Amino acid sequence: MDLTFAFAVLLGRPDFPAGSYDAYYGGDTLDEFLLPAPWLTPAALASSAPVALPAVDACYLDDDHQALAWEFDLADSLFAVEWADDVLPAAFLEDVRALDTDMLVRGADLGELLTRHGLDLTARSAKRLNYHISALLRLATDGTLHDAMRMATFTHRLPALASFAPGGMRRVEEGWETALAEVEPPQLRDHLRLHCLEPFWSRDAGACYLGADEWPTGTTVLNGRRKLLAGWEFGEAQSGVAVVG
Repeated sequence: MDLTFAFAVLLGRPDFPAGSYDAYYGGDTLDEFLLPAPWLTPAALASSAPVALPAVDACYLDDDHQALAWEFDLADSLFAVEWADDVLPAAFLEDVRALDTDMLVRGADLGELLTRHGLDLTARSAKRLNYHISALLRLATDGTLHDAMRMATFTHRLPALASFAPGGMRRVEEGWETALAEVEPPQLRDHLRLHCLEPFWSRDAGACYLGADEWPTGTTVLNGRRKLLAGWEFGEAQSGVAVVG
């Protein structure tokens, strides 16, 4: 199934320029329930091998996406650390700031600092660090725009696609209904329609497509660092995925 035309429609451009592109997932729900996380060990953070995170699935997967779960690259995921010396060691915070003045660090770097300062994000006591350490998870892609779009649109497990239930309970944004009309086959068109719902109707199914006009919830820390090409929000704007260059 060729996705090129469908992605060109969503991006509003016919070409897929060379360069480095990523897709990141973040959100309020992820931040609230991130820790403790048995998967956030220094060893796991050192690896770029794609990993599935069952404990995170409930943050963004609804019934339409149970068979389309994402995998993540933890080493190149990003973690925002708040300057909170009442709950985090001052020396750890200084090392984070030395890496990045905005205190946004790669997973691989965070893993090294956790080991250096004896911090354990898998321990029950790590719960108090929620909102003080926030995750922006990088979807496991090959670095191309096509693959970032493939992951962000949940078309990475073809031929598996989400179905658009019949009836009037899901309404597609009028402009995207028209734009996607020529996408073939119908199963792909309906899958993408499900990810272009009006905000009200995307609260418990599919997603709302923001295009390149608005940073999705949980990804705004990238504003000024990366260029937004496409973004989607899930639920009541509780989480989102951004494709960036």
